[in-house]
Amino acid sequence: MRRRHFLLAPLLFAPLPIAVSPAALAQAVAHGGIVVRHVWARAAAEEGMSSVVYLTIVNRGADDALTHARTPVATAAVLHQTRNDGGVMRMLGVASVPVPAGQSVTFKPGGYHIMLVGLQKPLKPGDTFPISLTFAHAGTLIVEAHVLKAGASGPGHDGDDDMGDMKDMGTSGDMKDMGGMDMK
Repeated sequence: MRRRHFLLAPLLFAPLPIAVSPAALAQAVAHGGIVVRHVWARAAAEEGMSSVVYLTIVNRGADDALTHARTPVATAAVLHQTRNDGGVMRMLGVASVPVPAGQSVTFKPGGYHIMLVGLQKPLKPGDTFPISLTFAHAGTLIVEAHVLKAGASGPGHDGDDDMGDMKDMGTSGDMKDMGGMDMK
């Protein structure tokens, strides 16, 4: 399998503003028909905690699937899906996330997400970090995640009151207390 890496090293060392501009989040990385954009994560106050990454994948090519994620800021980056199982919200690990041809998949609160386990450093609002996404056919893309505040529900939302399906799930920034969540 051919892998292409799109390094954003100059951006990783540039001074960052505290507020993340919508233009920065709208930037996209594309390869092999796959376009990844709107990559963001929730802040976490301490090393060793967990966080979560959300993004949008657009497939302009043949059927594909996201099979793996990796980042230097966490011990593991696990593909997850939140599901309602008889009234109990459960976060389940998934082996891959299908991205059908001509469609998009949005990772968002209450759905697909990338769980960052064992953070190597705190994630503060305004920070950025690289995340490597491996697809079954398109290969590997490296994108930049923008850190929003701990309770954020997405770019352009204040995160305090607009939590959608995640409202009653105990979404503190450290994600230690997941309320009624069953993580597998």
